[in-house]
Amino acid sequence: MSILGPKGQTWVEVGGDRCWLQRVKGDICVTYQWMQLPGKKEPGAVMALFPATLKLDGGVYVIPQENAYEYADSRGGPTPHLLVAALNAAQTMGFFPDESTVFRIVDIVVEGLADLIRMPSEQPGSLNIDRIVHGIEATAKVGGRVIHQEVV
Repeated sequence: MSILGPKGQTWVEVGGDRCWLQRVKGDICVTYQWMQLPGKKEPGAVMALFPATLKLDGGVYVIPQENAYEYADSRGGPTPHLLVAALNAAQTMGFFPDESTVFRIVDIVVEGLADLIRMPSEQPGSLNIDRIVHGIEATAKVGGRVIHQEVV
């Protein structure tokens, strides 16, 4: 699944070839990948949850690796923070936040925290994509068909 910008370019891609690990638990997909996080220079390791079947109002809920300790206690039980996060995740993903959905998300997160912690913190070089391009984009069209594009 990709979140596209106004010109159709991919801003964020969840799942697919760029993820470290991916699982589907019922109607929720869980991926472990690296995303650019606010205030960080390099992409960080995250657990991303999103609906397995795309929804019009379905988004992605992300748990950064550096915050994993907030979601489970030392015995592996859910924390009060996780209960609130699961409610927010249900709404973000477009699910009705009833008790069974929230507790299903709690179970998915608690089961997946070990993989999130085990995941490499730094993104492998093979997945690194240069996304920032400086310059002017020039496009030549003939009869509405693009014949040449380049950044000057």
